[in-house]
Amino acid sequence: MAEYVLGIDAGTESVRTGVYDQSGHCIGFGVSENKNIHLHPGWGEQNIEQWNKSLVESICNAIKASGIEPASVKGIGLDGTSCTVVFLDKNGKPLRDAVMWMDIRAAGEAEEIAGCGDDALKYTGFGNVSAEWFPCKVLWVKRNEPDVYRNAATIFEHTDWLAYRLTGEITANINTTSVRWFYNFREGGRPDSLYNTIGLDDVGDKLPSRIVKPGEVVGGLSGEMAEATGLTKGIPVAGGGADAYIGLIGVNALKPGQLALITGSSQLHIGLSDKELHVKGLFGSFPDALAPDTWTVEAGQISTGSIMKWFMTNFINADLKARAEKQGCHLYDIMNEDAAALPPGSEGLVILEHWQGNRTPWVDPASRGVIRGLTLKHGPAHIFRAIMEGVVYGTQVILNTMEQHFRIDEIIACGGATQSDLWMQINADVTGKPIMIPEDQNAVSLGSGILAAVGAGWYKDMNSAAAAMVRKGKTVLPNSANTEIYKEYVHQYEATYHALKDESKRLVGTLH
Repeated sequence: MAEYVLGIDAGTESVRTGVYDQSGHCIGFGVSENKNIHLHPGWGEQNIEQWNKSLVESICNAIKASGIEPASVKGIGLDGTSCTVVFLDKNGKPLRDAVMWMDIRAAGEAEEIAGCGDDALKYTGFGNVSAEWFPCKVLWVKRNEPDVYRNAATIFEHTDWLAYRLTGEITANINTTSVRWFYNFREGGRPDSLYNTIGLDDVGDKLPSRIVKPGEVVGGLSGEMAEATGLTKGIPVAGGGADAYIGLIGVNALKPGQLALITGSSQLHIGLSDKELHVKGLFGSFPDALAPDTWTVEAGQISTGSIMKWFMTNFINADLKARAEKQGCHLYDIMNEDAAALPPGSEGLVILEHWQGNRTPWVDPASRGVIRGLTLKHGPAHIFRAIMEGVVYGTQVILNTMEQHFRIDEIIACGGATQSDLWMQINADVTGKPIMIPEDQNAVSLGSGILAAVGAGWYKDMNSAAAAMVRKGKTVLPNSANTEIYKEYVHQYEATYHALKDESKRLVGTLH
């Protein structure tokens, strides 16, 4: 009987499970939706019971779609959103909804932490600290929901909850602890001096003592989950990490000079460096966050695909929907077609994609979205294209910062945005770089599948597993004429942020 592994990618909008063979071919795929909760501007939460339902449902859907026998699944890998924080009581029950990665309510705590001067802040280049990060959110909960904090026996992240739900083991993973908790394996682990300084001196007893590496076996599948899914009790569940970082494995961008562009509701830009570096405007370099003896550099944008969904949900008119229905295609296809007919720059529109603030390079939770340059000539297709362009302008500003410190020879893209040929061409044109797109676009699920293959003993490590299971697809080349046009728009994008940042912060301050 052929053998398979599962790669579980628990994202923002859904939980996605892929069934993979030893060559990385996806045999079946299952999806179950998540729902987001936005109680206030800048907040984001998800219900953990919903996670449980979606996790089981996605696994069952994947097994059904693949047509395989559940007994042929020999391992499970996983990833989750980060930094999405979970608080469990002594019985392992949630004390509140999970505080999502995109939640920036802890902006005040982030400012305090950035100003404390601890050496651990080198991972932010001693610049601003993102309100998304673990200590900021935990400190906010301690101050504002003291009962939750006091009764919490375990505080960890989405990925760790997935491992716990599948195995019953309380662990944390070295990936998210390194990139969101200021954890440094080489310097003793958790930076107690930082946590003590900011008022989390008592948090240590609430954090998992066991730290697992990607591909390391967390434990065997529990009897409860085996019964719920039909899988075999005791099969190995491998340690994972943050979804975007696991995507780095899924596109096999595991060498210095390669940059992974992981697209989705948000997007990250992650690469490996052959040296340690700490730069204001970038996160890292993080030691051993993916593999021993490596340094990982990260940048990111909080709102990308989520803005497109926001626009399509709220502002598309009936005529466009009727066209899509008449042509028997998706509404996104209609919008891509109309937007592709427009010139670079969307006839003078500049969009600042900061619907949930800016992650890098400005690390500014108070910045907000801007649509600039509107005239009566502009219609839905202009805004649709301008959202794509605005996201890529943000990417280019990040790349400008990165390339001052290390080389980028190749960009490898994956995720939802790669389904749009137009969006990928805009990426190539704005950056002036070829964009390589792997064959399997569910690269994050594949990355988790690769870790499952390591945990199952198919391969000795993630590098050999990725080499065997990842296949290259197409490459999108830049149009040099468009690259020149876009240089002015990138300048306008930056100028828009700098002109409005102080007033944005002032206005946001009046809303709390």
